Amino acid sequence: MPMGGQDEGPGRRSPADLIERARRASLFYRASYEGTDPHQVRLPAAAGDELIQGIAAGVDTELCQIVPFAAAGQSSQAPFSRAVWRQLAARCVVQRLYLVPTGGVDTDEVDRQIVEDRHHKLQAFSVPISLAGEMATVPMNDMWLIDRSVVVRQETGTDGLASWVVTGNSEEVDRARRLWEELMGRRCAPTTVARQYPAGPELTRWILRSASMLYAMAPMSCTTSHFDRKSCVWYHSAWQYLRLFDMVSSPNWHATFYTTQLVEAVRGGARRILISGAADYTMLAFVLDAARALTGRLPDDLDVHALDLCETPLLACRWYAAQVGAEVTVHRRDITRPDQVDELADDGFDLVVTDAFLTRFDRRAVDTVLQSWSRLLRPGGRVITTVRLHPENEWPRRGPEPLDEDGEAAEEEPQQGGQPRMTNLVDDFELRFRERAAGWRTLLPVELEELSRAARRYAAQMTSNDLGDAAEVQEAFRRSGFRLSTCDVGRVGGELVGTEYIRLTADSSSDRTVTSG
Repeated sequence: MPMGGQDEGPGRRSPADLIERARRASLFYRASYEGTDPHQVRLPAAAGDELIQGIAAGVDTELCQIVPFAAAGQSSQAPFSRAVWRQLAARCVVQRLYLVPTGGVDTDEVDRQIVEDRHHKLQAFSVPISLAGEMATVPMNDMWLIDRSVVVRQETGTDGLASWVVTGNSEEVDRARRLWEELMGRRCAPTTVARQYPAGPELTRWILRSASMLYAMAPMSCTTSHFDRKSCVWYHSAWQYLRLFDMVSSPNWHATFYTTQLVEAVRGGARRILISGAADYTMLAFVLDAARALTGRLPDDLDVHALDLCETPLLACRWYAAQVGAEVTVHRRDITRPDQVDELADDGFDLVVTDAFLTRFDRRAVDTVLQSWSRLLRPGGRVITTVRLHPENEWPRRGPEPLDEDGEAAEEEPQQGGQPRMTNLVDDFELRFRERAAGWRTLLPVELEELSRAARRYAAQMTSNDLGDAAEVQEAFRRSGFRLSTCDVGRVGGELVGTEYIRLTADSSSDRTVTSG
């Protein structure tokens, strides 16, 4: 019977027949791996030297290279490839941008590489890649733009294996051109990398180091939280990977506010500082950064504490403090339990600082938290925080118009803020995470599929309580005896939807009197 028909039973296939079947399987695999696009070729990573040699010979006038500095030891920077690019620079323009994750980077090493490149006539610059804004979406993979018409990029598949893609597809070329121009606008000359950072501490490098540690540690150290009384593993295990790609609320969304207010507080004498509620060590980093701002060193009498219901963020704070030569005292306490709060209230804190913490509670519990802060602060002490304003949520209007069971346009169901929701927000969150994380695979020790599932769990399980508009939030502080010092509202991209946050500072009353609502 010819191949493809019913099996004839064991032992009836000839060797030639089996070899032919294997050959067909190989052809099918090659077709699926390499594709059928005449304008695109895919090569395995092992073919890197041959690819580089062939590409270099075909460059006419210009080669633009984007190279992650953390990947400087990979094939594009191996001795063979360095020699090829230097020879090419003798007859063509070779420009190179090193992507440098900020925070903890040895800038001298960056400078040495750039100086060496320039000695061999390559036009080299560095581009700091931080957690702030759009830069978190820059792919951390090698990419070359040849004569502004062909793109060569490194890609990592779902199986973790790397490959090279060479394409003349117009959309890919246009996208590469736009990325190149954007990064060129952010380039730094040698010795200027450290001065290009936005307000607030730069933690990209630190989070790259600690994300996998917390991902592995959370299942062992997580207990309960104010938003999940069973287990918060799903929250703390994924958190730093989500932070890395700017997917979740963090002090970095309000960096100028926190930096300004913390520096002012330290300048005014605040030394005993409490971080109330911490997803990781980011707020601790802001506090330490502000404390160093005045003299370049931490004050001798600085006394920083962190309080949380779960052990995992407290361990993260202790880890970070050890890395940067600081100290932090941690307390595993329930901020809603007066008896546990009073154990810490004797000496009084100058400052309580936290980010987007109050929406973890319903309105009744918020009053309890605010009263706890009031007891923890010394008379005249200050709270610095932000609160999400749910009435300002921007529900997206995307996708086809929904239809009812009769095929007619369905009536739109208003959501929070009075706007209809037209997309699956969990799906959208997972897709955005995959798009941002895909270009960083070479720096991530956890498989993308596993991280994607963790991101989806976060989006599906995370809750944020509606505490009303800005006026209602301010009134809640006043009910607990606080006097509002500064208050402004700022719009951010949000986690699932765009929204606004109120950024405020509030001073405790001199007699700590709490008024009833």
